[in-house]
Amino acid sequence: MSNIRNLCSEGFAIPDINADFESIALISLKQALKSYFSTYKYMANIGRSLFEDELDARSHSPGYIEHYSETIIHFQHFFELICKDILRKENELLVLNIDNKHEILYNLIKGEEVPNDELEKINTIEFNRTFERLCNLITNDKLDPKYSFFKDSNKKIALEQLNIMRNRIWHRGSFVMKYKSLDLFVGKYILPIVKEIIKLPEYSSISRLWEYRGLDSKINPLDEIISVCNEDTPALDHIAFLKELGRAAYNNPYNHDFAFYKKEIADRAIRIARAEIPNQIYGDDYVISCPVCGTKSLVKYEESDGDRDKHGQYTSYWTWIDNIKCYCCSFELQSSGMRNPSEYGYSLPDFWYEYEH
Repeated sequence: MSNIRNLCSEGFAIPDINADFESIALISLKQALKSYFSTYKYMANIGRSLFEDELDARSHSPGYIEHYSETIIHFQHFFELICKDILRKENELLVLNIDNKHEILYNLIKGEEVPNDELEKINTIEFNRTFERLCNLITNDKLDPKYSFFKDSNKKIALEQLNIMRNRIWHRGSFVMKYKSLDLFVGKYILPIVKEIIKLPEYSSISRLWEYRGLDSKINPLDEIISVCNEDTPALDHIAFLKELGRAAYNNPYNHDFAFYKKEIADRAIRIARAEIPNQIYGDDYVISCPVCGTKSLVKYEESDGDRDKHGQYTSYWTWIDNIKCYCCSFELQSSGMRNPSEYGYSLPDFWYEYEH
């Protein structure tokens, strides 16, 4: 047993290695966004019905359920840690469940230093109590007014509901929000609070901990999803397009600025893409630049079909682009239910077309 305890004690406190941040809050944010952005990928095979109002519960894939759960758990964890970070800046006592730790309580009241390893042994208060305390102190002008956005009634309800959804996963593990509901909940209510937090000075300076690499198309998926979700009738296909941009942005392999390595990665991706669609057959129109990574490794895949008469002869025949895939950053879309980027308001080449022979 002692060996187990020794193993588990061999670690470090995050502030000891990086003074810029005190917890893994922004790392949880990154995981939440990656999971949320991935929800389209694991439902894309459903086709056009994915974007209809009444998607059957049984249509939700195990991959969607996994990423839904990770989305809710990590968003809730992010907000809980942020709220506790804000309270800790005022006084550690505001977040500790410390009634029976008399000596530590005395030392903290007196302003005496308490070792981190001692504080880590003490449980912190639950999220509901944390959030209630935070809002109360903000309302009574005890905290910096820059945190006043937490008082907004919709934001309070959204975070309370997020905690309920997290508890339903954590304690029962039997409830999953439908695809459309998750999009609207996250895009309209959760992401705006995220935006308020990440623009605070203490977090804006460490955006590298959560932020995806900028897209070649200059589209910002997070901002755009918020914008779409605040329209009178949010378009789920538009949100899906943006989510896939975000997912691939996190997967963009250009994570450094060394030209040699970037060229090596790009050349490999371009070779694979050209092998998928040989230029001598189809021409360059079938391998285009990716809106995420900018590499000319985005392949358009054609499908063909038609109507036949009773003798099996085609009476009509048409061809269309069925799906696209980038062999550098993994950006990938199915055509069913999707519109071309220009129809969403973006200056990008068309992905989809169909013609009859």
